[in-house]
Amino acid sequence: MNFETAVPARVRNWLPSKVSKTVRTGGMSALVAQAEQVFHLGQGDVGFVTPSHVREAAIKAIEAGETRYKLLPELKEAIAQKLQTDNGITVDPKKGLLLSDGAHAVLFQIMATLVGPGDEVIMTTPGAYYEKNTIFQGGTPVTIVLKPEDNFRLDPAAIEAAITQRTKIIGLTIPNAPTGVILSQRDVEQIAEIAQRHDLLVISDEIYEKINFGNHPHVSIASLPGMAERTITVNGFSKGYAMTGWRVGYAAIPEWLFPAVDRVNALNTIWLNTPAQYAALAALTGPQEPFQEMVAEYKRRMRLVVDGLNAIDGVRCFFPDGTYYSVADIRSFGFTSEQFAGHLFLTEQVLVQAGTIFGSGGEGLIRVSCSAPEAEILASIERFRRSVERLRDSGLVQIEEHMVE
Repeated sequence: MNFETAVPARVRNWLPSKVSKTVRTGGMSALVAQAEQVFHLGQGDVGFVTPSHVREAAIKAIEAGETRYKLLPELKEAIAQKLQTDNGITVDPKKGLLLSDGAHAVLFQIMATLVGPGDEVIMTTPGAYYEKNTIFQGGTPVTIVLKPEDNFRLDPAAIEAAITQRTKIIGLTIPNAPTGVILSQRDVEQIAEIAQRHDLLVISDEIYEKINFGNHPHVSIASLPGMAERTITVNGFSKGYAMTGWRVGYAAIPEWLFPAVDRVNALNTIWLNTPAQYAALAALTGPQEPFQEMVAEYKRRMRLVVDGLNAIDGVRCFFPDGTYYSVADIRSFGFTSEQFAGHLFLTEQVLVQAGTIFGSGGEGLIRVSCSAPEAEILASIERFRRSVERLRDSGLVQIEEHMVE
């Protein structure tokens, strides 16, 4: 048996088109593993340890012997209350609220339920996860490119122009990752009008909603008139509550659709981690000041990142509306995103993410992050500057030449 016969087409089609020693297929990972020191300027993890009152709730649960299968009804009720208060979304905890091990799993299981061969899903690029999920399920991703010239704004008219008879879902991420752009209320309202006019489902990934720098209020599309019955809102505790390692995600799902998604979820997540449920409950019901302080610190660090990179000739970095990400436009150097990211690491051990990880619309961009401590951010920016100077003086360092067999 060979690779083609052993691996289904939906998996083969999701893999890179060729196996080679490049940044895309793991070359960077091998180099990072060998490096004595890495300066993180693009990491996706949060910049803080989970607050103490959340950790203590899990410890108390473990010490009390809460180590068996369990689903906390109190957690579902607290999430439903949060959705009502913060998002204007009404959901019955028993009939429309799905819990799973992280928002990634939630989104995968929703897409596994809804998407099949021939189905088209509209999404943005650069963007996260919808494209790969669609391809894996045999569907067709229809991408809308977010452009630096437009400050990465999603024009609702572009969504309408992309709709065909096969369109089934509009996939949104609010705030967007990796650009950090938050849709205005008017834009969200226009997308809602389009979804209703064309009878489309909407999936709204709102995992970064709590990390908002105040440029635009967060608007959940499911809260708008006529949208509750056609919108799935995906969220979780990883980002806003600094709980990436706890893996607690959820989705508010229309009641008519919930049984199907719940059945798929049951195949993958029999029960959610019990101590983590107690931790998530404490995050929702306990003091909120630690989380608010995190957002203020992210905003301060983001200013360091954006101002520092914009001071480097040829780099244009954008201050985001939210998240702890931004993107930097490096097209002026004339190299691909992967080449530029590889050069940064090989010359100065600065690790960023090539924009093409987030789809074809990420070409010419790199993702940067403010989740590292201030000292590491400042050191990374200085090394970034030196690497760019070396790029101008002696040209690009090709990553393939530095791979280890």
